[in-house]
Amino acid sequence: MEFRLAKKADAQRLLEIYRPYVEKIAITFEYEVPTLEEFENRIEKIGSQFPYLLAIENGKIIGYAYAGAYRERAAYDWVVELSIYLDEKERQHGAGSVLYQKLLTALAALNYQRAYACITYPNPASVAFHEKFGFQQIGLFPKAGYKFEQWYGIVWLELALQKSDEIKATKLLTDLSEEEIKKILEYKQLLEKRRKKRRERTGSC
Repeated sequence: MEFRLAKKADAQRLLEIYRPYVEKIAITFEYEVPTLEEFENRIEKIGSQFPYLLAIENGKIIGYAYAGAYRERAAYDWVVELSIYLDEKERQHGAGSVLYQKLLTALAALNYQRAYACITYPNPASVAFHEKFGFQQIGLFPKAGYKFEQWYGIVWLELALQKSDEIKATKLLTDLSEEEIKKILEYKQLLEKRRKKRRERTGSC
């Protein structure tokens, strides 16, 4: 598995991944699938400010995750809202967990303080996925969206990205060194960290 930053040229494939989420389920509250041009613009706009990461296996993009602005007011500059979408055939293969961890690592390195996730309710699998990373539920709106002729609620979850509430200026990915970006995107390093944590828990070598 490989990871890299999204580009405008990836829009067609990412749109293929996103389409079922619009047409079949209420994970997203969009009614209409965006046009290719609109999706290209989204990638460029989001990627110019926030991490927009891709997971690739055997040369094919199988998922993507990104951060975006939570609100436009200046006081919200240190918090972000997250999104992740996987190919329908890749949801149980573990790619989402690795991709999300990389996104969270990148955001912490860029000095963001908190990450929010807005999840369609009920969706116990997605809630459990986020709780695995330490997210905690902070809000429930029982009937916030109407799609497929029924009401859906939304759950908000929050994760602290820093150990301290001390504010530091947020950065762009371009502000990081090539080595720092490489470490975030490198898959082997994450595997080694997981193995180290497993050894520490079990006391094995």
